[in-house]
Amino acid sequence: MTPGRTTLLEAVNIALAVIGEAPVNTLDAQQVGEAVQAERTLLEFHREGQCQGWSWNRETAAPFQKDASTKEIRLPTNVVKWAPARLEWNGRFQARGGRVYDTQERSYQLPDDITTLDADIVTLLPWDDCPEVFNRWVTIRAARVFSNRAVGNTTTYQLTAADEERAWQALLRIDTEQSQPNAITGDTAWATFRPMMGLRRRQLGASSPGSWLLG
Repeated sequence: MTPGRTTLLEAVNIALAVIGEAPVNTLDAQQVGEAVQAERTLLEFHREGQCQGWSWNRETAAPFQKDASTKEIRLPTNVVKWAPARLEWNGRFQARGGRVYDTQERSYQLPDDITTLDADIVTLLPWDDCPEVFNRWVTIRAARVFSNRAVGNTTTYQLTAADEERAWQALLRIDTEQSQPNAITGDTAWATFRPMMGLRRRQLGASSPGSWLLG
């Protein structure tokens, strides 16, 4: 059989196998207490892991429209980070309780001259929308913690800690390959500092348009 992505059901059964429990056939109306606990643990760490922000659940300058009647911006419940451009707003707007708060006016109602705010966001995605390498790491981490919570099996805890570390390193490597960050611009796709262009910059003059990109 051609291998496929790890489903949430498969992840639950992996966690159950760690403590020596039999697998289940479905997660619908689940009656097995250990399976319910395993699923909750998986979703707990799936959410926690995504909150860090990765190349696949992070967006830059996402637009948010103000509601014309309430003059408020309400944020989707799956947005766990919302940060408008600091150079433009200097921290004036903050996410509070699912709404945007204006710290200057001390109000959730935004001024009339502001209709849209762009912000960098981190979004929580469903299990099937996340990369396999991330779900694999979550499965191993959750199974390790679940085994300790369920039966206090410290031997299993120690054995799977090495597996978790390998999965974490694989996750970091693949995410780095996908985002292609660098020390100058982070994950943003802008031209980076190039020392070899220093002479060219001096020839053009520092005030020339775009010269800061050259050196």
